[in-house]
Amino acid sequence: MLMTKEVWIIRTSVPVKMKVYYPRTKEGQQELTQRAADVRADYINWKLKQLNCPNRQKIELLDSVIKTLKHK
Repeated sequence: MLMTKEVWIIRTSVPVKMKVYYPRTKEGQQELTQRAADVRADYINWKLKQLNCPNRQKIELLDSVIKTLKHK
């Protein structure tokens, strides 16, 4: 049996309903976790590049984010 869940995407101008199929194997779950982490990291990197501040401050901010996430 496939594990599914209906989710709403609300970060767009119009909500989008989509069905998500979750992996059934432990390896598939680990791969999904890694891919989700990669997407989050890419997003954070993209947002940091958009900031209008020196690279030193961007690095300090990123270090702070990493430190905060490690202590959760």
